[in-house]
Amino acid sequence: MNQPAEHPLRHRLFNESHTRPYAEIGVPVQVSYMVLLTGEISSNKESDHLGVLADRYGVTPPLESATHYTANFGQFSVKWERHTEFSSYTFFAEKDCHEPFSSPVINEIPDEWLGGLEGELLVAQHIEITACEVEDFDHNRLLTFFREESLVGSYVGGTAARAWTDFRLQKDGFSRLLVLDDSLTRQQTSRLVQHLLEMETYRMLALLGFPLVEKYGRKITEMGQDLTNLTRQMMVAGTLEEERTLLEKLTALEADIEMVITATSYRFGATGAYEAIVVDRVRRLREHRIEGAQMLSRYLERRFQPAMNACESVSTRLENLSSRVARASQILMARVDLALESQNRDLLHSMDRRAHLQLRLQETVEGLSIAAISYYIVGLVGYIVKALKAAGLPLNSDLVVGASIPFVLAGVWLGVRRVKKKLIRNQDSE
Repeated sequence: MNQPAEHPLRHRLFNESHTRPYAEIGVPVQVSYMVLLTGEISSNKESDHLGVLADRYGVTPPLESATHYTANFGQFSVKWERHTEFSSYTFFAEKDCHEPFSSPVINEIPDEWLGGLEGELLVAQHIEITACEVEDFDHNRLLTFFREESLVGSYVGGTAARAWTDFRLQKDGFSRLLVLDDSLTRQQTSRLVQHLLEMETYRMLALLGFPLVEKYGRKITEMGQDLTNLTRQMMVAGTLEEERTLLEKLTALEADIEMVITATSYRFGATGAYEAIVVDRVRRLREHRIEGAQMLSRYLERRFQPAMNACESVSTRLENLSSRVARASQILMARVDLALESQNRDLLHSMDRRAHLQLRLQETVEGLSIAAISYYIVGLVGYIVKALKAAGLPLNSDLVVGASIPFVLAGVWLGVRRVKKKLIRNQDSE
């Protein structure tokens, strides 16, 4: 069958939903999970490092250009995923310990290989899922793993399991989450582990924006006060120089605001996206309340959500502040433009007056020039008449000179006028 030409990304986009499948996990299971911020570290370096571990255990290594990898190493399995700004390593083994968290699966990983991981550790969590009776893990036994003042727990997967944690780091640098299985299937277990890990991952990634609130919160308040003061000064500014000074201050303030926006926009944008993922993963847990215990979602609402609200508030304040400065600058620039137009109008009036004066002066000078030129020409006529009279011509010199004056004046006037018109024509053509 003939088909239209395919888009070059069609197959890649179609198969995207299959690129990061859930790891197949059954109960009992131990999970050790780490998330490292990778920054400029290339995925090739990470896949090469995974290849070292694979060679050690005789397992097929990841492809050089891979961004995810799952393999069974015998005593444990590894799942690696490379994301935009972080990489996750999940180590898991389907085994049960008599005492949870006494021998986590990460102990099976060679220390020198773990020490060679590149990046900054952000998330480290142990999850243990075990089947048990309710009485096997009463409140007192839970307190051997978690701190009472921050212990939270709820039914997850409907009522298929109970999850307990205290959102605290232990001496090994990992947090703990204990899941007591009641009726989980393998698929439910795989999805539950994935949702719990992603909830912790994106919770921590979202919180990366919170230090920026502390860093820039006071500065934003000060910039807002500066803008208020400048706006008040705009109301009383009376001279163009004062308005220009205010405009310079507003421009400097706007530059400071844009600098803060540039420094925070990416992180606050990522925080909002990560927050949405956390909310989605909590919803997918399908929580139900355990009598006498605080639910995981309620804990996040009380501790996590205020930090997210603070990030959103600072981001909104920055955008509003930038808009207010832009409006104030426009108003002040309009006032400066009006003042300049007024000055230009006065200057044009002054120039117009000068032009009229120059024209009158020019006309006066022109009249004087005609008189002066005529005087000299009449003088020359007098000399010529005297010379002719001396030569024997019967001429009355005074009469001839007097009669020549009107003709000389007319001739000089016409000559000056013609020169003036020619100059004006040449200037217009240029």
